[in-house]
Amino acid sequence: MTESTPVDPTPTGPTPEQWAERARRADKATRGALAGTLGLEAVVVLLVPRAIAFSSGGLGLAKTLLLVGLAVVMIASAGMLRRPYGIGLGSALHIPFLLTGLLTSTMFFVAALFIAVWIRILVLRRDVVGTPRGIRMFVS
Repeated sequence: MTESTPVDPTPTGPTPEQWAERARRADKATRGALAGTLGLEAVVVLLVPRAIAFSSGGLGLAKTLLLVGLAVVMIASAGMLRRPYGIGLGSALHIPFLLTGLLTSTMFFVAALFIAVWIRILVLRRDVVGTPRGIRMFVS
């Protein structure tokens, strides 16, 4: 007869410290994904002047400065995502990003895609890290 090892009836799970460390790493990873998304959005905004330069309205100084300024603010806010207000600032920048569709209508579609990615990352962050639900998800 073979001797079997006794099985512990109470499995040990991660300690509270391990859960906290996992949540910290997940928070850092999702903030990095959000920063990458804002960086890609800034690149897209910098490509818009090329698209509107050939339109009937043309590319003026005001449109150029507006788009370059938006791209600079997006890159700066991507660097600030580690701060508590960073996600709120990045979320708020999607409004002017969506409004670039007034310059060229294709940007409505492109901005909607980026907004969907942004919201999906925030939902993933909520599920993994345990951030608040609802509107507070955009500012936590």
